[in-house]
Amino acid sequence: MNAPVSPWQNYAAPPQQGSVYANGLPYSWQQGSYGLQGQNGYLVSAQKAMQEVGFEHTYLSGKQSPNELGIIRAEVYATFGVPLSYSTDSPLLITPGIAVNWLNGPLSSATGILDPHPQELPPRLYDTYLDFAWFPQFTPQFGAELGFRTGVWSDFSKVNKQSIRFLGRALAKVSASPTLDVLFGAVYLDRNHIKMLPAGGAYWRPTPEWDAYLVFPNPKVRKHFSNYGNTEWYWYVAGEYGGGSWTASVNASDGFGGPTNWTTPIDINDLRVLGGFEWETASQTRGHIEAGYVWDREVLYVDRGPDDINMNFDPKPTFMLRGGLSF
Repeated sequence: MNAPVSPWQNYAAPPQQGSVYANGLPYSWQQGSYGLQGQNGYLVSAQKAMQEVGFEHTYLSGKQSPNELGIIRAEVYATFGVPLSYSTDSPLLITPGIAVNWLNGPLSSATGILDPHPQELPPRLYDTYLDFAWFPQFTPQFGAELGFRTGVWSDFSKVNKQSIRFLGRALAKVSASPTLDVLFGAVYLDRNHIKMLPAGGAYWRPTPEWDAYLVFPNPKVRKHFSNYGNTEWYWYVAGEYGGGSWTASVNASDGFGGPTNWTTPIDINDLRVLGGFEWETASQTRGHIEAGYVWDREVLYVDRGPDDINMNFDPKPTFMLRGGLSF
């Protein structure tokens, strides 16, 4: 069985785009190098420039209703590896990606009087990003998980300096034993509601069949349960701090029958618990499919518009489905 996959995809998102990086990066960086025959006859390791190409699709149920919000998200990305030192085991991983978020709801009333939430979100929000990740192992006992992401998050009706975001992750890793790592640090979300979260916990591999990345804010526990042909199968349970932040053109009623429009930063935040299955083939094609429950949802508007309309609201809890494939 291969080594446990990296939990970086929930940086989380991504990725989890997704997660700290809402549904952000792919599930594994394990197979980043390959063997070459050196001039002296010894096998040497070389870094693959193209690490991974993948896509992910997410569905959050919701309909046109004053207190519901449905989201369909599609994301594509490609990851490249650049050696930083003599070792090919910890390259700099560079991932450009783009995601489209289609929004369904909330329903906007004609006057804004009977509807307690008269706002109308744009039909689409976009993530365009460039991500950098590095997992150095300085000594057998000390390592790190480091990352930085920047890009434009907007509906692209109007892009301003608030559309450009800077996200980061920095965790120190201390190996307490061959099967237990202790991690601590912080993640920088650059959202309007929460800018930064502490991060930490333990990464435990009690047996070759189990690995538990019990690190806030994106824990994940996984177990290998079957080999079918050349494909390894796992089941898992995980948690996420989901959502994201964008600038968007907002349409709403002013409460007196007249429309108004302005551009404002928006947060869409939620908590998620999910379970699913992963698989990986000998050719390093990987996939996952999962289902989950989404609650503690909120939509926050930084600017309340020319008529000082309170636009914030809490959508109903919902369920989600997500699947992805990379190779």
